Amino acid sequence: MSTQPLIKKAIAYVTNKDELMVFTHTDFPEAGVQGPAGTVEESEEPSEAVLREIYEESGVKGVRIIELLGIYQYNMTLDRNEIQERYVYHLELTKPTPSTWRHWEIHASTSKNPIAFDFYWVKLDSSNLGLAGGQGYFLSKLVHKIKNGHDSAIT
Repeated sequence: MSTQPLIKKAIAYVTNKDELMVFTHTDFPEAGVQGPAGTVEESEEPSEAVLREIYEESGVKGVRIIELLGIYQYNMTLDRNEIQERYVYHLELTKPTPSTWRHWEIHASTSKNPIAFDFYWVKLDSSNLGLAGGQGYFLSKLVHKIKNGHDSAIT
């Protein structure tokens, strides 16, 4: 039995046709290419958290949830003492964004300095986009769904 805490996380695969929204940390490029993601707060559902995280990290509000692609556990032992239960959502862009942009995530509840993220879109032509920290777990499922046109929004 593990003594590591189980932390709920929400991960967003935001698409615009056949492109995926990703970012790098402006000041910490070694963190790798990522998608918007973050902790599910105690008072919220994972579907609420994913929308909040997209806005906090990217500034983008114009998205809609297509579906929950799946849930998996990821062991963070190399970075921190926790197991993450990750809820991965496919979301679709509903309002245009630039092809690239910088956004600063502000932590209102802490005294941390804003964190700059450089966002851009990558072609979803393979399931191996090299997302950091195991974030690409359901990318092959997403690529298959987009190629076969099997999207239907959650209502």
